[in-house]
Amino acid sequence: MEPYLTRVMLLANLGVAAALFLAGPAINQSVLLHYGLVPLRLTLALDGNAALLPALASLVTHLFLHGGWPHLAMNMIMLLAMGNLLEPIAGARRLGLLYLAGGLASALAEWAIHPMSMVPTVGASGAISALIGAQAMLGGQGPQGPLLRGLGLAAAWIAFQLLAGLVMNGPGFQLAIAGHIGGFLAGLLLAQTLIRPAAFR
Repeated sequence: MEPYLTRVMLLANLGVAAALFLAGPAINQSVLLHYGLVPLRLTLALDGNAALLPALASLVTHLFLHGGWPHLAMNMIMLLAMGNLLEPIAGARRLGLLYLAGGLASALAEWAIHPMSMVPTVGASGAISALIGAQAMLGGQGPQGPLLRGLGLAAAWIAFQLLAGLVMNGPGFQLAIAGHIGGFLAGLLLAQTLIRPAAFR
């Protein structure tokens, strides 16, 4: 089975990035602010103090926005790698559901940890973290059961993200640590349901 959904998602992200690049930096910044995930906007919307629909829509739209070409390139390389591994096994529909679930889990994790933040969170890395989590959960062999395996993988991923945050965070760039963890945990939890082929269940 050809991983066509992976290619469609890749082209969608590249298309959005190219359109914003051509539109210029002012429009690009406006789009990131209005369609990126701004945790404070979601907090205000849930309290009835801001429009609910745009805030909820940003849980999805932020997945197609990136903070520059290096950010986009890194995410698209990982999307291709994980999509090419998982889509032939799971099929496009289940891969798409996992991707969306990972993106939502990532966004909600960022909001839960930073509910008053005004900094837009953008990027597909939370959704891609779910694909990494699913692949990690299903790809290895060992005597431990799913629970112990999942706990071990979760601990390793959390430690990796915290270390990456210490190394990479700085002026003008903040790694979405909570979002990466939330997406990865969603991938661990949904791996058996959405990805593992029926023949191996």
